[in-house]
Amino acid sequence: MRVGDYSRSFVTFVLPVNTARLQIEARCVLSLPGAAEQEFALFASCKSEVCYVERQLFQDPNYDFSGMFSDTRYRLERIHADAAAEKFDAGPIASRFDDVMWEVEAAEVVRPLTDKEAVIEATLRGEIIVARNEMVDEASGARAVIEYPVKTMNVHPETGTFQVDTGPVPLYDFASDEAEIMARFSWAYVAFNEFRGACFVSQAPTAIVRDGVEVARTSHYSVLSERPDAVNTLWALEA
Repeated sequence: MRVGDYSRSFVTFVLPVNTARLQIEARCVLSLPGAAEQEFALFASCKSEVCYVERQLFQDPNYDFSGMFSDTRYRLERIHADAAAEKFDAGPIASRFDDVMWEVEAAEVVRPLTDKEAVIEATLRGEIIVARNEMVDEASGARAVIEYPVKTMNVHPETGTFQVDTGPVPLYDFASDEAEIMARFSWAYVAFNEFRGACFVSQAPTAIVRDGVEVARTSHYSVLSERPDAVNTLWALEA
């Protein structure tokens, strides 16, 4: 698994009425017991639109559109202000698209950032940084590796500390028994400040409570989880 250059990585899907190219935000390489390794690419979100018309290009009411592809399957997410209106769509690529092409381009030259000082220096030099979180489920032996560009990095040179806070990334739920593998993922943000252990906050229908009463539900990054076993690695992409 070579380190990806996400500035050059895209998914392009073809429909009878449109061809759309979307930048890849992150990927997950999943190894399940007894199965071939699978790779999943999460693409950047956009807002619902009507293509190629003269006026009012955005739909009203609007929703957030994002999704994920493997080599054979797709998942599309439509996130509305009202969580009850959300639409989850997943299945075989061939059942919905004329064609889908995607690839995470390999970075040409990378430098591992093996200590905190190296992370801080690369950050302050303005270098592109890519990170991975590797997690293994002890019960099943399943393994998930999430890789993504670090968009938000905090550093404090005086104390020699750093903290990643970035996303979205495709977070696999090892405990899920969903038959549809795409349904086992959630969109999440990740934070960590050591080379072991990561925290996630996942998107999910979330109650809005006023005076102790639920008045509505919306989608929000609200479900917190921790993976103290996560092994975190970082690289700087060199020009």
